[in-house]
Amino acid sequence: MEKANIFRLSGRPSAYSGSGNMPQNRQHQRRQKIGELFDAVEHGNLEASTLALKTLMNFDQSLATDAHFVRLSKALEAGGTYLAQQLVREIKTKFINATPLLVHAPKIEPTMRPHHTEGMHFVDTRA
Repeated sequence: MEKANIFRLSGRPSAYSGSGNMPQNRQHQRRQKIGELFDAVEHGNLEASTLALKTLMNFDQSLATDAHFVRLSKALEAGGTYLAQQLVREIKTKFINATPLLVHAPKIEPTMRPHHTEGMHFVDTRA
């Protein structure tokens, strides 16, 4: 094997993960960054919280217009750790209430009923 080919990078980023995995990968990264932000805020680490929020905002710029994240940004800039923790709880509640719950109807086993034809009643004499 040639040593020159060991570190060759592909010019097509989709070749590594496949074109179908790109949105899921981005969603996973977003969830991971949000989780890191929440952990830093909950632990009261103001510096790590600020850095995690900036990283998240750079990754997903749509959060710059989200009212909750704007308030969280302002709280962190002001140094309000307690307020930031309260906002994180509020955001978590919003996420929990916004995600659709997958409710499956309970599977009801059919009861054993004797077959009857229309108009005629069948008397079960097995009892």
